[in-house]
Amino acid sequence: MQNLLGKIKAFNNKHRNVAPFLIWIEIVLIVLASIIKNVCRHYKILLAGAIVLLVIGISAKYLTAAKKMPSVETPISGVTVEDEAVAEISNAAAMSEASYAYSQIADVQDADIATTLESSDDLAHVEITEAAATAESSEPAYVDSGISQFMETHPEAVGWIRFEDDLISSPLMQADDNSKYALKDADGNDSAAGAIFLDYRSSADFSDSNTIIYGHNMRDRSMFGALKIYKENLEFLDEHKYFQIITPEGSSRYMIFAFMDVPKNSYIYDVCGDNISRMREFLDTIEYKTYIDTGIEPTVDDKIITLSTCTQKDDLFFVMFAVKVDE
Repeated sequence: MQNLLGKIKAFNNKHRNVAPFLIWIEIVLIVLASIIKNVCRHYKILLAGAIVLLVIGISAKYLTAAKKMPSVETPISGVTVEDEAVAEISNAAAMSEASYAYSQIADVQDADIATTLESSDDLAHVEITEAAATAESSEPAYVDSGISQFMETHPEAVGWIRFEDDLISSPLMQADDNSKYALKDADGNDSAAGAIFLDYRSSADFSDSNTIIYGHNMRDRSMFGALKIYKENLEFLDEHKYFQIITPEGSSRYMIFAFMDVPKNSYIYDVCGDNISRMREFLDTIEYKTYIDTGIEPTVDDKIITLSTCTQKDDLFFVMFAVKVDE
């Protein structure tokens, strides 16, 4: 026992000088551990703060991008996004003088169905060429002599169309097909400017739910060349929204409520004459595709007039829609 105690005493004496050094090492380690602990705690706070800032930044960027993103029209049932046509056509019976061949093609870009509409005799609407649209013309000044007198000497005249600011003022013709007055004036003379005329399927008394009227897009803004002003300056409609249809029976006033470009084989040209089964779809298409929102929403019981003219693009027509507001 004495021997063991002696050995312990000798060990303590031998390492007495090392004790302060070990104590300092312990103190340093304790300080370092405390620093590391605090750093880790602050690091967690900084990391959490960085994550929060990152989430806020991503959210702000997403919301900003969403505000700048252009709105996309949601297609309604039965109406294609491009409005290039529809899956089936229901107006075969209305086309008394034309036989149509139908073929459906896939539109890869928009996954819509387009209908290629061909006629062996006469198209439901006039395919007005750009060459005709570039010709010069002048409208006959028959209106001063009176509608009735004009119609007495022009059996195929059905009335007169006059914009209330005299932007357009012209007789309305109607033949047994849609080709004659695309190439002849109201007097029956050959003319690149043609005449303004009703679709041959439309009722001459304008009693149809939708009456289609055609006119060339002339560079001198005669015929329907002036309609392009509405598309070039949307505010123009504010002061130029009314036109009249004048017949021997009286005058009817129409208010323009929409306009847009459509494919030349658009189904809207099938909503004509006694084929009104798709009138609701027709009005919905106009509401979704119009270039301007006037807030006017006609019903299937209203009387609509569609003004149609060519554009600089061979596959597009410009169409304007007006609703009857009073006699």
